[in-house]
Amino acid sequence: MTDSTPEPQIVNIRDRQQQLIRQRKQNFRRGAWRTLIILGMTVGLGWAVCQPEWQIQQSNQVTLTGNEAIDSQTLEHLMVLQFPTSLIRFQPQTLIAQLKNNAHVSHVIVTRKLFPPRVNVVVRELPPVAMTECKGCTLVLKPGQADSTTLGPANVWLLDQRGVVLPADSYPKLEKPHQLPKLTLKGYLQPEANEDTSDNSPVDSATQLVSIDRQKQQQWLQMYASMETSPVQIKHLNWENPNKLMLQTKLGQIHIGPFSDNFDRQLQALDEMRTLPKSVDPKQIVYIDIQNPESPVLELRKQPQPSP
Repeated sequence: MTDSTPEPQIVNIRDRQQQLIRQRKQNFRRGAWRTLIILGMTVGLGWAVCQPEWQIQQSNQVTLTGNEAIDSQTLEHLMVLQFPTSLIRFQPQTLIAQLKNNAHVSHVIVTRKLFPPRVNVVVRELPPVAMTECKGCTLVLKPGQADSTTLGPANVWLLDQRGVVLPADSYPKLEKPHQLPKLTLKGYLQPEANEDTSDNSPVDSATQLVSIDRQKQQQWLQMYASMETSPVQIKHLNWENPNKLMLQTKLGQIHIGPFSDNFDRQLQALDEMRTLPKSVDPKQIVYIDIQNPESPVLELRKQPQPSP
């Protein structure tokens, strides 16, 4: 039997096979060159990252501006920068989060400059609105985590409206007691076990380690927003027992029970009682219980019985 396949068709098939072989070789060469280029760029970038010209070698290459009240040393400590730091690997968002979460700042802008290598940090401060005392305490930030750090020790601590705490000596311009916030808190900071402190933040064993109770911080955010808009002047807030929150006002000691969404109504009830001193001597009031703001309870001092 003779091959009936036309000769031109056989030639076309062979040409097509050779063309496919050439294409495969070309694709292989292109892939190889692409891999070599990427590898070369990776090696070159790695080499560049390690060059001192693209690294922050010391703290004077970090510029901090915008802090008019908070001292720069405190903010630099909270940045947790380690030197040398590569500008390529440097993560501005991490630094921004560290400052916003742990300092009295509402806004942070971080920019990098390669020539000469420099990091610029601009902050917008939040004023302290309350103070709390904790004798010889050291505040542990991120307790139990590898990147935990500390502030203090200090005796007086300042809170901003979000419940973030800084030692009072972070504010060198607040030299006199009357410059400190009028509102005081008790029981805001919670004791912390010594072993929760990281090795990177050595602490004197004689100091009291404390941390921020996150639940109280969330409640404080809501609580202060209500107090700020209320005409009731609150001097002191005792938070030692979360189930028996107590306020100190012009009417005396106020019991409000555990913090709840009813707090706004409780403050409103207090404002409605502002004329109470006209009918009751404030010195005779032991406390006012407004756990139920619709039915406040006055606890009065017992009057001495007249002798017969």
